[in-house]
Amino acid sequence: MTGQVVITRPRDDAAGLAAELTARGYDTLIEPMLNIVPLPVAIPELGRYRALAFTSSNGVRVFADRSADRSLPAYAVGGRTADSLRKAGFTDVRGASGDAQGLAEFIGDTLGGGPLLHVCAKEVARDLDGLLGSAITVDSLPLYEAVAAGTFSTPLVDSLYACTINCVLFFSVRTAATFGTLVRKTGLTEMISSISALCLSGQVAAEAEKLPWRTVMAAPEPTTQSLVALLPRAGHGR
Repeated sequence: MTGQVVITRPRDDAAGLAAELTARGYDTLIEPMLNIVPLPVAIPELGRYRALAFTSSNGVRVFADRSADRSLPAYAVGGRTADSLRKAGFTDVRGASGDAQGLAEFIGDTLGGGPLLHVCAKEVARDLDGLLGSAITVDSLPLYEAVAAGTFSTPLVDSLYACTINCVLFFSVRTAATFGTLVRKTGLTEMISSISALCLSGQVAAEAEKLPWRTVMAAPEPTTQSLVALLPRAGHGR
């Protein structure tokens, strides 16, 4: 069974993955469930911090647009965020295993003390300060807001009616929840019963399971590579 792979990440994040999958022969459709809106927040004096922490490539892009300072070590939640940091000019990049808990443990084991500046969204799924506890002081710098999509695009709706979608990739609980809201809002719930939901984690899968997908699968590790490796099980034998 073949068909389209829908990528629900914010557009800038989705573009690289779509290009990678397209090069491997997949038919992709980018359908962002979150839109990234920069916030008018000033960058503080960075000299007082031991390091920076980034929990998404979105934070890297907004920070890089606001500051030319690349002098501090930069911790990244996972491989793609680490790649974004290197592309932005950071030289001391320290990549973690792919989720906030792993990042907190990595920082705790290697930084040796704070304070740490966490570049993040206005709303975060996991509080890095809480995960690190009292060992390292963390200041949060919310540089952007992730605004939920208010409607589906015409190409996605057309593909749902044409039954050409094989699977939808979900990278967060919020994107899965937003997709569910829009499916119900548009009366298209029955149209997803032949589609697989591939999810970055068990938590994301638990949210996706609120809809009647053909199947819901969670990646064994919270990485894009692990998620993409589920495609053959969803009918994409590449």
